[in-house]
Amino acid sequence: MGSPYAAPAPATTIPAGGWRVLHTLPGRDWDDLAERTLEQISWLIDRGHASWLAAPPDGEAYCRAEARGLPVVPMVFDRPWLPSTIQPLRRFIRDSRVDLIDTHLSRDAKAAIACLDLCAVVRSRHSDHPLKPSMLRRLQWRMGCDHVITVAATTRRHLLDIGLAAPLRATWIGGWANDLFFELADPVTAGARVRAELGLSATEAVVLSLADSGQSHLLAAIAKLAGRGVPVTCLLAGRASAAELMAMAVELGVAERVRILGARQDLPELMRAANMVVVEGQPRALVQAFASARPVVATRVGVVADIVEDGITGLLVPPADPDALADALAKVAGDPFAAAMLSANARRVAEATMRIDYRMAETLAAYWTARRHARRRIFPSVI
Repeated sequence: MGSPYAAPAPATTIPAGGWRVLHTLPGRDWDDLAERTLEQISWLIDRGHASWLAAPPDGEAYCRAEARGLPVVPMVFDRPWLPSTIQPLRRFIRDSRVDLIDTHLSRDAKAAIACLDLCAVVRSRHSDHPLKPSMLRRLQWRMGCDHVITVAATTRRHLLDIGLAAPLRATWIGGWANDLFFELADPVTAGARVRAELGLSATEAVVLSLADSGQSHLLAAIAKLAGRGVPVTCLLAGRASAAELMAMAVELGVAERVRILGARQDLPELMRAANMVVVEGQPRALVQAFASARPVVATRVGVVADIVEDGITGLLVPPADPDALADALAKVAGDPFAAAMLSANARRVAEATMRIDYRMAETLAAYWTARRHARRRIFPSVI
């Protein structure tokens, strides 16, 4: 029997001449969704396919894609049903002979419905927030695209349960970490260098959080650990308000145990400076921690609970429960053998399934399914 982690073979999922894929992003902010999309475009181009980003030219994703040398198409999706949105989209698809549109949010997915006669349409769902079923929404999802890709198994199950997706036309494809998280040169030295920069000793227990919000429960857990005589230093990286976080740390009496770092560009090195990583609903940070072989303590919510096998690849705790979080952190900090087991298991899973090549092979297989459905729909007398 083959490995359960064997990636689908891409050789049977590539049309003659390679894929021609248009990714669409209607938003203007920079987030994990935008980063994931640009990485997909880069991967496709590096392997001989054609791919573009269609996005508002005043948005962060468009500007960053342009700065990276990726092909960009200025397109605004604020009013998806208007001819001023649909006509340029259709024109680009015809002129560039696009095989498939991969939409990433609601507005661009609605505009893509008007292109179903021209190419295959994939609707990617990145959020795990529940949707309310309605007749209009069901029509938009079931008849307005050829395939659905979700980034979480729970999201796929939810869409099936409420009738927005069909089992054979819905695939969940998890996230990936870039190669630096797997293969950082001299990770021990890199971690020591970051610790020295932050004024941390080589022996103190350090926990890292990459959340942009919701770190109050972690600070409360750090305070509880301090009360038990278990000193743990907390690194908070992300876009959360530094003033609010420090005020909370002062109020809890743990200001000396907290370093507020803001947004960082050296996340692979920062991971190596930590003994453990707390994840509160950020699947990208979770995958990066797995790839970095850091033991994870994660809240039992959504996609995170799909990825972490409790007690095997990490520890799961209930959301908004500082006591349970403190217990889990104390277990990791106080039991090096258990911490090493968790990190080793997580790294094995990451090596098997959390590299971009594996995930993009899954994506190409989903694209092929979508394209086959579209050809049957567009040319019923031929297929």
